[in-house]
Amino acid sequence: MIGWSVELSEYWIKYEPRGPIKAQVLADFITEMENEPMVDHPSWVLYVDGSSNAKGVRAGVVLEGPGDLLVEQSLRFGFKTSNNQAEYEALIAGLELTHDMRASDIICRSDSQMTVGHIIKEFQVKDSILLKYYHKVHALLGGFSSARLEHIKREHNARVDLLSKLASTKKGSHHRSIVQQHVEVPSVSI
Repeated sequence: MIGWSVELSEYWIKYEPRGPIKAQVLADFITEMENEPMVDHPSWVLYVDGSSNAKGVRAGVVLEGPGDLLVEQSLRFGFKTSNNQAEYEALIAGLELTHDMRASDIICRSDSQMTVGHIIKEFQVKDSILLKYYHKVHALLGGFSSARLEHIKREHNARVDLLSKLASTKKGSHHRSIVQQHVEVPSVSI
């Protein structure tokens, strides 16, 4: 580097190191993907997990798409919710991400038996707040040509669970390959 610096100084050119990349990589990726609609793949698979405990409310989202595309998202919420509301928030965030990626066919997988049971109308939604979440999810599902929700065992959702735990960690100065987002308000009015 010093050798190049000396050579370039003759032409009044200075070397300046590039600053941290951070979120610029994600912005470049989205811009690049914007011009290429990915509707030819039969289905995308979305894994979601949300939790609420003493450490806060958090969620993890993993979206698998065509060509080994893998998008991971870690969410930390700035509001208090129940564990069931956190599961719905994770599902809503995942569906919005999937919509942004222009997927038309989707399979959603969650380890929350109650959330899945509500959406597939196996269980009745009795809580008024969860009913708002239920309607929001159905509105989002209507934006896909086909959508299916499946309940999976917790051990098959380990990667997403790890992402939700990551949301409670401090933001570091390290370069990350996942999106870590802080959400201030619930997706539905409470």
